[in-house]
Amino acid sequence: MKSNISTKDINAGKKVIENLLVKNPRLIPYYLKEILPKYKKFSPNIYKYGLWCCHQKLSKNLKYDKIIFLVSGLAAAGKDSIYQEMTNLIPDMFFKTITATSRPLRENETDGIDYFFYQTNEFIRSLKNNEFLEFIKRGETYYGLPKKSLDFAFNQPKPIIYCQIEMSGWSKLEKYIKSKKLNVLIIKEFIMPDMSVSEYISWLTNNRLGEDLESRINKSGWEIQKAATKANIILTNRIRENIPTLNYIAKTVINQLIETANLTEFTPFKTIADTLSNTHQIEEIISAHDNI
Repeated sequence: MKSNISTKDINAGKKVIENLLVKNPRLIPYYLKEILPKYKKFSPNIYKYGLWCCHQKLSKNLKYDKIIFLVSGLAAAGKDSIYQEMTNLIPDMFFKTITATSRPLRENETDGIDYFFYQTNEFIRSLKNNEFLEFIKRGETYYGLPKKSLDFAFNQPKPIIYCQIEMSGWSKLEKYIKSKKLNVLIIKEFIMPDMSVSEYISWLTNNRLGEDLESRINKSGWEIQKAATKANIILTNRIRENIPTLNYIAKTVINQLIETANLTEFTPFKTIADTLSNTHQIEEIISAHDNI
């Protein structure tokens, strides 16, 4: 996989990984803050399973033209699974931006629904013409988010545009949205799997065969560092056998979106964490969520 961040950022990510491996914390803000102090601004809530919100509250309004839910996360974080569970719970809440690809259209796929399909030379030309908000290359195939995908999403009736892109594309996307001069709320979430740093690197080593592993690990270090400054929400994805943690996480995220964006047309879910005893002690909150 060809990274779409600079060599400088990759090298910075390498240093982050090296520093993290000294104490090998869990990928949770409370433990990461000792090495990356900017994670101190995130706090958990006993009633919000796995969710950490930034102290600096998002600006609120009575009504927005659109809500952009900007999502990224580490490999193995479960981004696609969480999104699928959220849409299963509330099909009318999200419209997902459509990715472009240079690979050939497959049987039962439709251009403009499954992907925007480009010829390789067309994709490269569009990149040069600044028609993409972000892109990545896997082998000989390009993938990315064209500006026309976001334009299309703005015209859909569902209130939240779900946009899952590399964090390196967040700033460019935000600038593009601001150029539209719309009353838009952007909520930025970064997802991390419930692993220690060494466990995560071991997972990458065993499951990302065929990739430039060193580059992939170092890019993850850059993402972990940048998420502390760029994200509004950090989500810890606890994956437990025989426990529907995916459902718990999806309901928690939906409830947070309803609260933050004042989506009064939707009713918040009752969640497994509603029954927990109230506490503001962070270690007690982590332990209570671990034991659900």
